[in-house]
Amino acid sequence: MNIAGIEFEQLFVNLVYAVVTVTFVFTLDDLFIDLVALVRRLKPRRISLKELMGMTETRQKNIAIMIANWKEAEVIAPMIRGNIRGIKYENYTFFLGVYPNDTETWREAKRLEELFPQRVMVVVNSMQGPTSKGQMLNEMARRILESEVVSGIQYDLFLMQDSEDVLHPYSLTLLNQFSSQSEFIQIPVFSFDVPKRSLVAGVYIDEFSESHTKDLLVRQELGAAIPSAGVGTLLSRELMLSAMLLQGGHFLKEDTLTEDYHLGIMTKIMGFRSQFLCVQIEMPRGSKEFIATREYFPSDFFASIRQKSRWTLGIAYQGLDNIQWQGSWVDRYFLLRDRKGPLNSALVILSVIVLLGLAGFRLFSGRVPEMLDNPVFDTLIVLNAVNMLLRVFQRMWAVRRVNGWTQALMVPVRWLVANVVNVAATIKAHRTYRHSLKTGQKPAWVKTDHRLPAHFGKEVEVQTQ
Repeated sequence: MNIAGIEFEQLFVNLVYAVVTVTFVFTLDDLFIDLVALVRRLKPRRISLKELMGMTETRQKNIAIMIANWKEAEVIAPMIRGNIRGIKYENYTFFLGVYPNDTETWREAKRLEELFPQRVMVVVNSMQGPTSKGQMLNEMARRILESEVVSGIQYDLFLMQDSEDVLHPYSLTLLNQFSSQSEFIQIPVFSFDVPKRSLVAGVYIDEFSESHTKDLLVRQELGAAIPSAGVGTLLSRELMLSAMLLQGGHFLKEDTLTEDYHLGIMTKIMGFRSQFLCVQIEMPRGSKEFIATREYFPSDFFASIRQKSRWTLGIAYQGLDNIQWQGSWVDRYFLLRDRKGPLNSALVILSVIVLLGLAGFRLFSGRVPEMLDNPVFDTLIVLNAVNMLLRVFQRMWAVRRVNGWTQALMVPVRWLVANVVNVAATIKAHRTYRHSLKTGQKPAWVKTDHRLPAHFGKEVEVQTQ
C-alpha cells in the first residue's frame, strides 16, 4: 500500500474510533436517565376513580384557556364544540386569538362566541398575521387581564392549548387540584393512534411516549426545570404577572421559535415552583387512562422536518443565545441534553460514513484495517450494540404504556425514520440559524397543518343536546 493509502487508512481509523467512542458517551447519558427512573421507581402516578371524583369537590378556580390561531378555520369549530361537550369542569373560558386578515378563522371564532357566550371569547390581534405564536399569546394575555376590569371576572389560572387539541374531560379538574402546589404545571401530550404504515406520524407516538412517561419524571425527580410542551401547560396568575413584569409586558419571549420551552426554563430561574403531572386513572377491569392532551402530529415527511427544525432551532441554537447555561448543575446538565440534537445528527451522519467505509474495505481489500482488530474496539462495538438495543426496548416499553403493544412493535422501524427526519431537520435548522446571523432577520415561525379525529365535535352533536 502506498504512503497516501496508509495515511488515508490511519485517518479513517481515527474517525472510526472517534465515532464509536462518542456514541458510547452519548449512550451513557441515556443510560443515566434509565437508571434514575429504575432506582427511584419513577412511573406515571395512578389514581382511582374515587380519588378523581373527590377532586371534583375542590373549589374550582377560574381558568382562561388560550388558543392562538392562524388559518385554523377548518378545525377551530369542532375543537371547541368537542371539548366543551367533553370537559367536566365549570369555571373556564376559551379565548380564541385571531388575526384581522384571517377572515375565515375570525368568522368561525365569532360564530362560536355567539353559540357559547359563556364559554368563548374572541381576541383580535392588533397586528396583521401571521406574527408568531408568542406574540399572539402575549397580546391575548394582556387583553384578558384588561377585560377583567370590565367583566369583573378574574382568572386565577392560564392554560395554553392549540387548535387541534383534544383535552381529557378531567384535565382541568386535575390541574385545579394541584395548582396550589405549583405555579407551573405541565401534563403529558400524546399522539392519537395512527395507521402502522404512517411511519412519520408514528415517530411522534414513540418520542412523546418516552419523554412524557419517563424523561420528564426524571427531570422532576432531580429538581431540574420542567420545559413547557406548548400545550397542556398551566400558569398561575402570579407567574403570569411576574413574567410580564420581567419581560416588558410579555409573559412569553417573542424572539425565539420555542417560546414555550423558554417559559418552562425561566419559571425555575424566576424562583417559581414547577411540576410535571403524569397521572393515570385506574379504570374498571384493570385498564388505565392517561389524563393528557391528545392530538395528531404531522404525517408528511417534509411537514415533520419543518416542525422539528423549528424545535431544534429554538431549543439548541436560540436557547443557547437566550438562556446560555443558567441554573444549577442539574439544570445545566439537562440544558446540554436538550441541545445535543445537532450533535446526535452529526453523529448519525458520521456513523453512516463509517459503515460505508468499512463495507468498502471489505469489498475492495477483503479485510478491515488492522488497527480495528483489537479487544478495545470489539468491546466498544459490543457495548454500543447493547446500549442501542436497550434504547429501543425502553422506547417500546414507553409506547406500550401509552398506545399499546401493536404500536410498540413498530418502534424499531420508526427508529430509522426518526433518525432521517431529525438529521434533515437539524440541517435545515442550522442553515436557518446561519442565515439569520448573516442577514439579521429573525427566523420566521411556520405553523403546521392541523386535524382532529373524524367525528370529534360534529355540529349535529351540539344541536341535538
